[in-house]
Amino acid sequence: MKKIVSFFTLLLLGLSLVASAQAQDGSVKGKITDPSSNPLESVTISIKGKTGKAVVTNARGEFEIKAKSGDIIQISSVGFKSEEVKVNNINTKINVTLKEAVNQMDEVIVTAGGIKTKRKEIGTAGTIIKAENLVAGKAINIAGGLQGKVAGIQINATGGGVNPSFRIILRGQRSLTGNNQALIVLDNVIVPSEVLGNLNPEDVADVNVLNGAGAAALYGSSASNGAIIITTKKGKKGTNLVTVSQTMMAEHAAFFPKFQMKFGSGGGAYGYNDPFAYYENQSYGPAFDGTTRILGDKLEDGSQDSSCYCPTSGHSDFWETGMTKQTDFSVSGGDETSTFYMAGQYADITGTTPGDKYNRTTFRLNGTRKVGNKINVSYSTNYTQNRYDITTATGSVYDNMLNMPNNVQVTKYKDFINNKFATFNDFYNPWYVNPYWQAAAYRSGVRNDYLVANFEIKYSPIKGLDLIARQGLTTRNASNKDFNAAYKYTAYRKTTESFGKSDVTANVSDGSSYSTNLLSDVYSQYQTKYKDYSVNLLAGGQFRQDQAKSMGVSGAGLVVPNLFNVSNGVGTPGASESNSLVRQFGFYADARFGYKGYLFLHATGRRDWVSVLDPEHNTFFYPAVDLSFVASDAIAAIKNSKTINFLKLRAGWSKVGSPGLGAYALKPTFGATSNGFPYGTLAGYTVGNSLVSNSLKPEITKGYEFGFDMNLFKDKITSSFAYFSTTTDDQIVGTAVSTTTGFTSMTTNTGQTYAKGIEATLHVTPIDQPNGLRVTVGGNYAYLENGVNFISAALPRLSLAAYGDGTGSYAVAGKAFPMIMGFDYKRDADGRVIVNSVTGIPSKSDTISFLGNGQPIHKLGLDGSIEYKKFRLSITLEYRGSYSSYQSMGGSLDWSGTSWRTAIYDRKSFVFPNSSYWDGTKYVANNAISIANGNGNNGYWTDGINRGTSTNYMTSGDFWKIRELALSYDLPVSVIGNKIFKGVTVSVQGRNLFVFMAF
Repeated sequence: MKKIVSFFTLLLLGLSLVASAQAQDGSVKGKITDPSSNPLESVTISIKGKTGKAVVTNARGEFEIKAKSGDIIQISSVGFKSEEVKVNNINTKINVTLKEAVNQMDEVIVTAGGIKTKRKEIGTAGTIIKAENLVAGKAINIAGGLQGKVAGIQINATGGGVNPSFRIILRGQRSLTGNNQALIVLDNVIVPSEVLGNLNPEDVADVNVLNGAGAAALYGSSASNGAIIITTKKGKKGTNLVTVSQTMMAEHAAFFPKFQMKFGSGGGAYGYNDPFAYYENQSYGPAFDGTTRILGDKLEDGSQDSSCYCPTSGHSDFWETGMTKQTDFSVSGGDETSTFYMAGQYADITGTTPGDKYNRTTFRLNGTRKVGNKINVSYSTNYTQNRYDITTATGSVYDNMLNMPNNVQVTKYKDFINNKFATFNDFYNPWYVNPYWQAAAYRSGVRNDYLVANFEIKYSPIKGLDLIARQGLTTRNASNKDFNAAYKYTAYRKTTESFGKSDVTANVSDGSSYSTNLLSDVYSQYQTKYKDYSVNLLAGGQFRQDQAKSMGVSGAGLVVPNLFNVSNGVGTPGASESNSLVRQFGFYADARFGYKGYLFLHATGRRDWVSVLDPEHNTFFYPAVDLSFVASDAIAAIKNSKTINFLKLRAGWSKVGSPGLGAYALKPTFGATSNGFPYGTLAGYTVGNSLVSNSLKPEITKGYEFGFDMNLFKDKITSSFAYFSTTTDDQIVGTAVSTTTGFTSMTTNTGQTYAKGIEATLHVTPIDQPNGLRVTVGGNYAYLENGVNFISAALPRLSLAAYGDGTGSYAVAGKAFPMIMGFDYKRDADGRVIVNSVTGIPSKSDTISFLGNGQPIHKLGLDGSIEYKKFRLSITLEYRGSYSSYQSMGGSLDWSGTSWRTAIYDRKSFVFPNSSYWDGTKYVANNAISIANGNGNNGYWTDGINRGTSTNYMTSGDFWKIRELALSYDLPVSVIGNKIFKGVTVSVQGRNLFVFMAF
């Protein structure tokens, strides 16, 4: 009996153990997503150490696999880093976010012409900026998000204010007088550069920067300066996602000119030690003493304005803190046959200039649709409207502000309606009006509506063959009303000693315009593989039409106050109209041949016909070829290396053309004349002063590049390098001709420019721990030599942009391009400034000379990120160096006496530094001959020699700037729940926080 009991005891114990084991076996469920919380399909899920137990995720990123406690689940997917997760409890759902693999050379990207190609097959330099990097600093536009992140790119704001325009240059400037900007392509549609300021960065999937002309040859002459390829989101199948974000950002003026803070109002006596002048706008008065002094004349009621005679911060306090409030939403999803992405944004912005406002509303609808098994349709539509209410007097306001003495606290004059000392009539200064009134009285209201749309249909009749038709549209409709209010001084004010006041009459101008770009592509593409060989052939045609029209009307001397209508004016209203129509047609072919997946030869060719050139010279052909060799796949020693994970060598050559002209530039044109005409029913016209060569040809750029891409130590180090060299011939410039011809210049082909340099990137990930800690640091560097080889014997230099005295930007044979030229002091053989042996006053040079290179030679972008679990900290810095800048406002500041340099000798007599004089036989060092009058108004600082010598206002252009600094935190699922919200991210960021400049 005891044995039987023991047997049953053992049997029950065994059953208990089996039941316990079975309780720990089961199915583990989970979901795999990418860094943007999008589900990943076809991710491989397996159990480590066991075969035959692999599954893949479905379209929703979900999986289920048989496992037990203690098993290690392995997760892998192409383009992402593999992950391992230990099963602690089979009843717990496993959610994993995969990180993108650093080596993405098998990734398919969109290149020129909308063609999709693997990265490793490309033989030219290019940079991919992903969405998360583009929006890390919450830039309100694409240009801001790219700054400092791409080797070789130079992005300059061409205007300030609430929505600045941007100029993007890749690898220097090629054309002396034509367009040097990179082509902007949005979803395969060529768009004007102002679209960059009106595109929501949150809608962008990635940006592909094609640095060289060869990389963008398929776009034709428009892409001779490289291209920026922007691809927006279209949704993903198996994903239903709603995102909402709210961003607020404060902005203030970064820096101001350096002011002297020792002396205040004065200068009216025009002599040494000028007395205080209560109405003067110059700062050549006595030193500040802290007393209270009057400002301006007495008002008609007998009251008197005054201020402390001490330095204030009014020059900087005038500019307000700008605010940006931005709301974004998007809805995306998809199934087996279609995807969609719908998004909207509203941005409300107030500027740093008082009263300036701007708002932008965007709506986007993108998607794809599969029709049957052979037809795929994709579309993208973006509508943007923006509205401006800005002052048209920003430049004048700024200039007037810089001239005001520092003892004037400008901000107390903000209320020009209720503050009697701030009105137009009674403002203390007779020379300038109250800047607050000026900003409010000179206004511009602007309406812009943009529509960018693209529709593509792809028909695949057989395997490998695609027939593609694409239609793109970009259109802009705009209108504006500019006006200034009127004001008349009282009779009392006109009789006071503040004699500089004159009445202001009201004026108004209205304008409207539109521009439309149509881009049509039809092409076929065939891809096939045979044994070790792959072939990708493409051929097609493209038609482009650009049409624009603008009209304007203006009225002066408006009669009814504050009725800003042209019909309210006196006299004949002004009117203007312009029209243009440009067409371009091209045939192109593209062939890519691969061998064993590691050697790729790529060639393109295109012939264009352009309407802006003469029919005998309006067609040109340009080819390009590049080679990609993946050495890490081809050479066994590298393939098996524990150091080198990836190595690609690349090289390319290209020839592209650019018409270099706008519409209707082939013949001299007539314009209306005001010399006695129109008179009655008679109109008058005058012919232009420029002739155009009958054999005008396009500018041709030839160039080559070579470089490599390399990853080391399990992709902990990634790098790339490129060397490039280009020359541009047949520059289209205006050369002087004899005035006996009736003309003064002739537009013809002559001259050659060059650009060469290097571009490099390097990123290192020294820390990448399983606990989620990841540190990445790196950056990009570009070195550029940009210059002019020759122009012509009759034109050794060409003025590009110059001030009235000749100081400005020039193209000069044998020099860097562009070159700043201007007046210097006369100097002796040792470089010392020559002064008069009696007065000690220097002499200005008789002609302009070279003062400095106007374009940075060195550009450096540094970036870094630290990730730890739910936290992410990122930073981007930018440096530009080895170039010069001319500060044109310097002469105005010296005249007013507010500049720091006018006070360096305390307004006393001084010996000009590093000077010499002629003693009758030779130049000797000047140590004792002083400039007698070191003050203003008729002193040295305000005379024509000081203010007319350009070198006084030349500075180094070098700067360091913190472009972006961002900290974000993903709230845990336990906090937000997982039924409605998939994720919530809170972030704080700063842009252009600090600027370090050399003066």
